[in-house]
Amino acid sequence: MNREEFYEEIRKVLLNLVDESSEEVVVLVEGPRDEQTLRHIGIRGKVLHASRAEHLLEQMPKPSKIILLYDFDEEGLKNLRKMSNLLKLRGYRVDETYYRKLRKLKRLGINTVEGIKTLMPELG
Repeated sequence: MNREEFYEEIRKVLLNLVDESSEEVVVLVEGPRDEQTLRHIGIRGKVLHASRAEHLLEQMPKPSKIILLYDFDEEGLKNLRKMSNLLKLRGYRVDETYYRKLRKLKRLGINTVEGIKTLMPELG
């Protein structure tokens, strides 16, 4: 896959995430800068920070699913697995698809959700 094809694949993943996030879905990220990045790319739906997710999820109607989007490094993967298991035990439908697809950004040296902002000019 050449560079242009790679960028096109990532662009499609992000557009799908934007589309899906407008439904009855929650996107769960690690922190406020991750949320800012997602808002920057067009996410308008519910975005929760992991540190407050448990408390906030109890106060809202159960979402149809929770999309986990953590940093792409080993620590992020560890935290994602831990949160995924916790949420599944509580009966939530968890989606790690976007994380797996966007984790390919490590090839470009992007290890964080926040780092997606640096791609915006290339993604058009």
